[in-house]
Amino acid sequence: MENKEVKIGIVSCASNASNTGRLTSLISIELLKALGEIAGICSLPAIATNVPRQTHLVKSIPKLVVIDGCHQECTKNILIRVGIEPSIYINLEYDFGFKKEGPFTTFNYKESDVKGLTNKILEKINKKELNV
Repeated sequence: MENKEVKIGIVSCASNASNTGRLTSLISIELLKALGEIAGICSLPAIATNVPRQTHLVKSIPKLVVIDGCHQECTKNILIRVGIEPSIYINLEYDFGFKKEGPFTTFNYKESDVKGLTNKILEKINKKELNV
């Protein structure tokens, strides 16, 4: 089945092992709510294991917003390995100075961090003119 409705794909770290990984997961959900039916969350594990159907689907989405939580850049590196380029790349550490606290810090963030970072990312999306 070809992708005919999703115009903006969201791919995030979503590891939930650290505070920044957890934030990427929560931010993705908030972006999905804000962008509505034209957006969809893509499966990073399916891309990482190069599931053909999922990889093809992600490659067919016109715009990809990729969100990493930290300097390890896992999401970006997984995508590069399968030949997928982000339209917008966001890294919570680089772009917003949000500090990763390390393993098992899953809940070390504030609800205001989710809202504030989501709004900043939406601004970046709008500045890049992801008109679809």
